Amino acid sequence: MSKQQRTGNRVLWIVFGASVLVTLLTLLATHLIPPPPPPRGMGPVLPRMRMPPRDPGALLRVMGIGSLTWYACVLSAPLFVVMSRSLPFDRRRWLSSLALYLLAIVALVTLTAVLQHRLSYGGSPLAPPLGVFVRVALLTGTLPFIAVAAATHALEARTRARDRELDAARMKSQLAEARLEALTAQLQPHFLFNTLQSISTLITHDPAAADRMLTSLSDLLREVLRGEREVPLDEELRVLEPYLDISRWRFGERLAITIAADAVARRALVPFFVLQPLVENALQHGVSSRAGAAAIHIGAHRAGDRLVLIVADTGPRADGAESRRGIGLPNTRARLAELYGADCTLELGPRAEGGFQVRVEIPYRDTALGQAPS
Repeated sequence: MSKQQRTGNRVLWIVFGASVLVTLLTLLATHLIPPPPPPRGMGPVLPRMRMPPRDPGALLRVMGIGSLTWYACVLSAPLFVVMSRSLPFDRRRWLSSLALYLLAIVALVTLTAVLQHRLSYGGSPLAPPLGVFVRVALLTGTLPFIAVAAATHALEARTRARDRELDAARMKSQLAEARLEALTAQLQPHFLFNTLQSISTLITHDPAAADRMLTSLSDLLREVLRGEREVPLDEELRVLEPYLDISRWRFGERLAITIAADAVARRALVPFFVLQPLVENALQHGVSSRAGAAAIHIGAHRAGDRLVLIVADTGPRADGAESRRGIGLPNTRARLAELYGADCTLELGPRAEGGFQVRVEIPYRDTALGQAPS
């Protein structure tokens, strides 16, 4: 049984229990207050209301036997709750649902009228004919049952609408989660293939370096398999370090890597494994594509309520954006969109001082606060 079904059944039992409790309390109060004595010189007086009640006792007596319709309406509320669940007014069967509702209301009014006739008159010769009494009750006692049925149906329809909204939101979240996992799964084999290719080039002429790169790769894979969504930037840089070691051994002394991130930026939450594809993009297009010394700069700083991440290289400026598409940047852009929607940017282009950079802006959320600062 689902959580929604358990909640619905609990509501049904609450309505039923409240209906029985109100009925019993009213009946008890009615019988505890004695009726007024009949006028002198008159026989037994039938329980009819000839004038407005003069005191609370008279009001309770009116609400008792003289208002059996009210009791029936309260006790029929659970029935209408069940009917509203099994007979919704949808486009396909609204006419049959309406007919069944009306049939149930007519049956309840008729049964209530028969009981009221028997309890009120008890075989008295002054009692009106039962058929006439029932026809009058169908005209005067139907509206309360319609009101109870409409109220329970409206409440149940509201509950169903809220459940549909929750299901839609849950489905949307699950789809976003699945898409994010698919993007991450697509990204990880990509960087793994490139790293293994780099290691393979060192095996023949520098086995020691290849062994160190394999050790760093195993450390990196151990971190990647954690699969978290967001981590503090300080931890993201720690996870990135084995990949940077692999890159240093691969390119040797001609590659310089600098990292600039203050304590405020290091506390911010960032998507897990977000820097690696940006660094890999810089290595592929800014270092491998040119001879001689090259540099990669990784920077992070807070700008108001935003966290700015920058990965820059000293590679060529010509046709930069188009030559740097690959798989890493589109996947990173898609991951950011899944996590932050429109509240993020990823821009790439040449730097004024030469080279190329990728700039990412996301909401700043401090891990010490657990949320964005006001």
